[in-house]
Amino acid sequence: MLHTGALLKADKSLKFRVTSCTAEEPYKLKWKVLNRGPEIERRDMVRGQIVDSTSLITRIGHSGFKGQHVVECYVVKDGIVVARDRIDVPISNTRVRSASGSWTSP
Repeated sequence: MLHTGALLKADKSLKFRVTSCTAEEPYKLKWKVLNRGPEIERRDMVRGQIVDSTSLITRIGHSGFKGQHVVECYVVKDGIVVARDRIDVPISNTRVRSASGSWTSP
């Protein structure tokens, strides 16, 4: 969906995957998920730490908040970043807690 320019909805599972890499194996993938936007700041939930892959070439995430988010992938070989890429992840709405206590999207 991101390649079409469509906005993503909140409260969805997201899968980021490396489809091609010219670096010679072995290497490790690291990911940075940067959440940005007024809702994130209001809730004091700004992120930006670098984390390991969920699996060999994949990072699983979640769309929780409206805003212009970014996911970066780093190819690390012998402790050195040898390649990187990024994708913008625009989320169109924010999930909200209903009166019953469950989370919904407006």
